[in-house]
Amino acid sequence: MTQVRISEAARLLGVSDDTVRRWVEAGRVEASADESGRRVVDGASLAALAAELHVPATPGRTSAASARN
Repeated sequence: MTQVRISEAARLLGVSDDTVRRWVEAGRVEASADESGRRVVDGASLAALAAELHVPATPGRTSAASARN
């Protein structure tokens, strides 16, 4: 099973480490401890969350809207 550290998961999703930790606490993504005791996210769970968060590109639009827009 592939495991990704919280900081790496955050970088891949484009969010903060704290956001990933909140998602873990809320049960939105699965996490466990690795051999060193660090929190890691399950790779399959991370991929499912990334697919859920994906916003398809719209023709003529260069990026997704910000949270404020």
